Amino acid sequence: MKTAQILIIGDEILSGRTVDTNSHFLARSLFVRGVRVLRIEVLPDQINFISQWVHQNHGLCDFTFICGGIGGTPDDITRQAVARGLGVPLIRHPVAEKILTNYYQERSNADRMSMADLPEGCELILNPVTQAPGFKIRNIYVFAGIPKILYAMFENVKNDFAGEPLFEEELNILVGEGDVAIHMKQINKEFPLLELGSYPTLENDRGYKTQLVFRSQNKILVASALKRFKELAGEK
Repeated sequence: MKTAQILIIGDEILSGRTVDTNSHFLARSLFVRGVRVLRIEVLPDQINFISQWVHQNHGLCDFTFICGGIGGTPDDITRQAVARGLGVPLIRHPVAEKILTNYYQERSNADRMSMADLPEGCELILNPVTQAPGFKIRNIYVFAGIPKILYAMFENVKNDFAGEPLFEEELNILVGEGDVAIHMKQINKEFPLLELGSYPTLENDRGYKTQLVFRSQNKILVASALKRFKELAGEK
């Protein structure tokens, strides 16, 4: 599978003022398109942190997604940080400038137009909600941080991500992980190409509950492993 990493930018996330839903949306949207997210990180609105992260990490996955910090206020420094991390200048993008000029018209000012200052060589990711574009450079996709805008931007680039998807099946059982670990080991032995994950919860009225998720790029393999697990566990 193709791989991806997600970087969320924002002091508001790290302070707990805002709940990050963008990484959840991206991870699931990419998963169904055959792209595996390998890690998700959050950084503050500090240009040195972001630029260093971009410089060191952007090539570790097939795709890198950066969310937030591309507005027109002083704390929106993602554009500058990406440019610095890649060693390219920040320039006024003529198409972005035209889009912003047409959108803001008499409300246009230097701060709003600064959103057209983008890393040299980038391609625009159009924004049908507020028009201020995101951008793509090399394997990096940079989106706005507002979820509604990010979702709309992703629609414009989603066809860039096409691979072999994983198939999933879930099995919910009313026991703890320790009761089924032995069966999971047997499944891992019999189905080495299968991914089997265990996700426990504790419910007030029913005690432990465990969700098992069977994953593979082979749909028949998933069904066979699920059937075999039920046999081992005495499930019907």
